[in-house]
Amino acid sequence: MKKLRYAFIIVVGLLLYSVLLASSIRLIYRSSDRGQARLGFLAQPLEFLALTPSLIKQVMGPDEFMVRNSTIKDGFTYFKKPDTGTYPKVLVSFKDGKFSNKFDLYDINTGDVIKEWAPDNKSLYEKGYNEANPRKPPYAGSDLYFMHPLMTADSSLIFTSQLTSLIARIDKNSDLVWMKKDRQYHHSLEMDANGNIYSCTTPFKSAEYDFLPPDYADYRDHFIDDHITLLDAKSGDILFDKSVIDILAENGYGDLVISKGQIISDPIHLNDIQPALYDSPFWAKGDLLVSCRNICVVFLYRPETDRIIWLKQGPWANQHDADFEGEDKIVVFGNDVIREESIIDPRVADVDLYFRKGKPHNEIYVYDFSRDSIMTPYHKLMKTENVQTDTSGRCDILPNGDIFVEETKNGRIIIGDSTTKKIEFVKRLDEGHVSWLFWSRIVN
Repeated sequence: MKKLRYAFIIVVGLLLYSVLLASSIRLIYRSSDRGQARLGFLAQPLEFLALTPSLIKQVMGPDEFMVRNSTIKDGFTYFKKPDTGTYPKVLVSFKDGKFSNKFDLYDINTGDVIKEWAPDNKSLYEKGYNEANPRKPPYAGSDLYFMHPLMTADSSLIFTSQLTSLIARIDKNSDLVWMKKDRQYHHSLEMDANGNIYSCTTPFKSAEYDFLPPDYADYRDHFIDDHITLLDAKSGDILFDKSVIDILAENGYGDLVISKGQIISDPIHLNDIQPALYDSPFWAKGDLLVSCRNICVVFLYRPETDRIIWLKQGPWANQHDADFEGEDKIVVFGNDVIREESIIDPRVADVDLYFRKGKPHNEIYVYDFSRDSIMTPYHKLMKTENVQTDTSGRCDILPNGDIFVEETKNGRIIIGDSTTKKIEFVKRLDEGHVSWLFWSRIVN
């Protein structure tokens, strides 16, 4: 009987401890001062306790960028050998160790490496670490992922890093040319017709908005206020900068930000800005095709007049990578996952992102402006290959009509027609793992 009493006391004690810890951590993560005002010196050790399970997982398990895969051989696998010159080049960003992000330029037709870049990752992380960034990663034990490298005419690379503040340019020998760390630079990089670079950015402190709580100090460090930013490729100087929330509100689409009277800290999640390089009946040279993941919206924006000239929400969901195609079409990579962002427990789902039964894989959407219609011409290929990256993902329709797909978080590239896979690529790390791919780019 005494043993049962002790067991009961232990169970109740653990339950109360869990409730106290969970409540304390809630205060830490939802306050602008990381819980210092209410919890004082206890805030930091409590945060450490909350992070302990994930830290143990990091130590005991493989690194996050390692994908379990023991079947696909390293490099390119050809199910149908292409004729010479059929395909363009591809620039791949991958990791082969902590603080070891590298870039390879491949000839898709032969699988040969044309050029390699191996920057001093640790040095770039040190230079790019900014204490003024309220969403900075923990200094010790962190890492970096270099995203969507853009190659210039002199074989320099410009890239962002998801886990630090930086955007950087390295030369053909991988030496640093310039770096900026004044805000978060994230997701895609695209060059406009004048050789300047569009980047998705987030200032360290958001602007004030009337739909947010009246106490600006409570949210300014945590509300993610995404901007469209244009930079000089040679110097990194900012040439244009505009809040996406302001663009939507000024064009009559402000309600999209607070759909159904709800708000989250990341309401837009800007992930792609594609400048138009030529005129067409449906857009003008210099217009921007913009993807906003968290509202499932793609829109055409004209910076010259500060107007949205077209906007569509869905049928894609939580999409990435919107591209112009021909004179009258755009292509959108639909992740088509559902996000679960409950604050109040219990949660509906035990994961943040999941595929539904009716749409168990990613999809590629082609919107035709001339017919105001949506097609999914590569549906059979996506289904057969079970392409499933819950975040990220890239696609390009190649000159011969084949589709190029990067399944980012499964570390795989596939190229095929509407029904059949022709080429597959992975970057193998060891017998059991391949690397995530960090937004490969087709280079014509």
